[in-house]
Amino acid sequence: MSYLVLARKYRPQTFFDVVGQDVIVQTLSKALNSGRIAHAFLFTGSRGVGKTSIARLLAKAMACQKGISDTPCGKCSHCMEITSGTSIDVVEIDGASNTSVDDVRALRETIRYQPSSCRFKIFIIDEVHMLSNSAFNALLKTLEEPPPHVKFIFATTESHKIPVTILSRCQRYDFKRLNIETIIDRLTHILQIENISIAAEGLMLIAKAAEGGMRDALSLTDQVISFAAEHISLEDITQILGLIDRQNIVQATDALIRSDAKTALEIIHKAMLNGYDLKQLIDGVTTELRHLSIATSIGTILGFAELSKSEIDAIDQKAKSLDAADLQRLFAMALDSIDGISRSEQPKLMTELAFLRMADRPAMAETSTIIHAISRLESLSKGADMPMPVQKTIPSPPAEVALHVTNMDQSWLRFVNLCIENMTALGHHLEHARLIKVTNEQGQTVIHIELDQQFHFHSIVEAIHNPEAQALLTSIYGGNAYLKPVLTLKGTAATAPVTMTITQARELSQQQAQAALEEQARNHPVVQKAIALFGGEIRSVKRND
Repeated sequence: MSYLVLARKYRPQTFFDVVGQDVIVQTLSKALNSGRIAHAFLFTGSRGVGKTSIARLLAKAMACQKGISDTPCGKCSHCMEITSGTSIDVVEIDGASNTSVDDVRALRETIRYQPSSCRFKIFIIDEVHMLSNSAFNALLKTLEEPPPHVKFIFATTESHKIPVTILSRCQRYDFKRLNIETIIDRLTHILQIENISIAAEGLMLIAKAAEGGMRDALSLTDQVISFAAEHISLEDITQILGLIDRQNIVQATDALIRSDAKTALEIIHKAMLNGYDLKQLIDGVTTELRHLSIATSIGTILGFAELSKSEIDAIDQKAKSLDAADLQRLFAMALDSIDGISRSEQPKLMTELAFLRMADRPAMAETSTIIHAISRLESLSKGADMPMPVQKTIPSPPAEVALHVTNMDQSWLRFVNLCIENMTALGHHLEHARLIKVTNEQGQTVIHIELDQQFHFHSIVEAIHNPEAQALLTSIYGGNAYLKPVLTLKGTAATAPVTMTITQARELSQQQAQAALEEQARNHPVVQKAIALFGGEIRSVKRND
């Protein structure tokens, strides 16, 4: 007989076996016992929290030959067939591989037929969010008014992808992640039955790695048992699962708090040699700093973290001797580094950089200095007058001055601005034109312009003969002036490849002004002091207009 993994071997067979979903179990039990059974259920939640298991239990409760109740016998032919997955009246469908409208139409044809032996024909559709929009639409009418012999149970990890028209036709049950204590209790019970011993620290590590999913916890336990047989130590678990144990996390955190860069870097090196994912390390350090920050602020971490009593006592005791502001600064620096390390192709280098910055942070200044720096920053952000260092201030340049820097022809610029003021549509079309040259041909001033979009070209051609447009042109270029637009489509050789449009020139001037503003901000002594005090960095600089 083939080996049956723990997650299948210990799948709940009654509602009383289900752990961590008490509210849902209680609600469904009352509905079954009272006969108030909906025609469609939606079970939503993260992976491995019991959605499919409870769906099968619900199906068993409705099909049991003993009668509808929350305590199916588990021994009749109907119950046994559902348990083994061979019941022809309880149909389990994988939504990920049956996504099309044709699949739903075939399902609707099946729905027409009465169940062969059970009271109901029950359809369990897993990962229902994978159905296409057409498939959902095909299901709507049947779902709203199904035949009395049909029940639907949908399961999904992504309820936000399901149309509201479907959601409104179902009774929704949100499954929560299981807490660490619940997972450990269940694992302990199963391991006693299996006659296997795992260290308490190891169970804690497995439960944390499961991220609230009982199936994940059992799968990890199965993997560990395969490696280490009957007596499993914490070292066995960290080695086979590639998990960093809490001791290394605490050592790294303590090293960063006391600015011991050497020890922090050694822990990174050790983690790499053991093949650990460095994101685990930075996540663990960030979480540990979070625990210490809370403990220093409110006196204890109890009630705000899923930790053992010894771990809570150790954190609370350590927090008494630490500075809250310094911990929060470290916490923020660690939190900011997580995303970069996760996405980096060089996670070791990114982790080392993050740890070096944290370990080499400046010492906390006196409170009065910090308050003064913060007040000056607040005043600066509000545009208040402040003592400024002797340095050249770079103001925001007026439009014409800024465009002059880009060698924009000033007569052309004045003409376009005049059009924007008096003929707005024409002016905005002209902003997208490039001035090629201005020539004198047989006593007439010809303004040659080039466009690469037909929309702007045709709009200008239609408008330039307007008397008002001609009057504006005359006011700048004289009485015998006229525009000569040329269309050069994108992808072809341009007549004036280095000439910018007014729109492009304005964008360039804005970029230059923003770059100057950012440079000024970086060099401002108040900003530099804030970065030194809090270990931050400049992300963006905005102008208060």
